[in-house]
Amino acid sequence: MDTTVCCIGCGTMGGAIMGGLAKNPEAKHFELCGYNRSQDKMKFLEKAGVRALNSIDEAAEIADILILGVKPHQVLMVIEEAGKKLKPDATVVSLAAGISIAKLRQFMGSEGHLCRCMPTTTALVGKGLFAFCFDPDFSSSEKTRIQGVFELLGTCVEINENMMTDFSALIGAGPAYVFQMMQGLVQAGITLGFTHEQSRKLVCALFEGSAVMAENSGKSLMQLRDDVCSPAGLTIAGVNVLDRAGLTGILVEAILAAKKRGQEMENY
Repeated sequence: MDTTVCCIGCGTMGGAIMGGLAKNPEAKHFELCGYNRSQDKMKFLEKAGVRALNSIDEAAEIADILILGVKPHQVLMVIEEAGKKLKPDATVVSLAAGISIAKLRQFMGSEGHLCRCMPTTTALVGKGLFAFCFDPDFSSSEKTRIQGVFELLGTCVEINENMMTDFSALIGAGPAYVFQMMQGLVQAGITLGFTHEQSRKLVCALFEGSAVMAENSGKSLMQLRDDVCSPAGLTIAGVNVLDRAGLTGILVEAILAAKKRGQEMENY
C-alpha cells in the first residue's frame, strides 16, 4: 500500500467518496479507512473494502491523506483533536462548507498540509465534481497528488477560496436540483400511465443523453432546446408553460438562496 486514505465522517458525502474509491480498481494501491461516530454507517463501506476505525485519533495517526467529512459545526472540534496526532507530512482535506482555511489552520495546530474541497455525491458513481482551494504552502507536486486521488472519482478544478461558496451553491448542491427536476418528470410519466419503473428508467436515460449532447455540441443550450421545438408542435406547448412559470428564474433564485445561506454559515 503506497498511501493510506482515511475519512472521518463517512455519512452522505464522506461515504460517497470512500465508496467511490473502494469501487475503483485504479485505487487498489490505497489503503482505505474510515471512522464514523455511528458505526452502522460503516457497514456498507466495510463490505466494499474500507477498514473501519475506532476513533478520530486512530484515523489521524495512520493517515497520509485525511478527509474530514463531518458537518461544518463539528469540523473545528474534529480537526483540533486530529491535529494532535497527524503525521508531519500528512494532508488534511476538509469537505466542510463555510469554514475557511485560515480558521481550520487555527484549530489544526500542526504543520501538516491543508486544503478545502467541495464535492458532489455523484463521486459514488465516478462522476463527481470537486473544487479545491489550497493553503499557500502547497507545492505543485502535492496538489497533483491530492487531485490525482479525487480524479479517480470525477473532475477536479482549482478555484480561489472566495469562490467556494459559489461552487457549493451551484454545483455542490446541484444534484439536489437535478433530482428534483427528474422527480417531476417521473411523476408526470406516472400520471400519463407509465409505470414508476418505466418512467424512472426513461427519465434517467433522458438526462444522461441530454447531458452528453450538451457537452459535445457546439450549439448554445437555447439552440439545442429550440431544435426540439417544431412549429405548432407539442414540445413548444410544454416549453411555453415552463417559460410562463419562470423555470429559469426559479433555478437562479434557488442558487442565490443557497449562496446566501452559505455566506451566513461563513460568519458563524
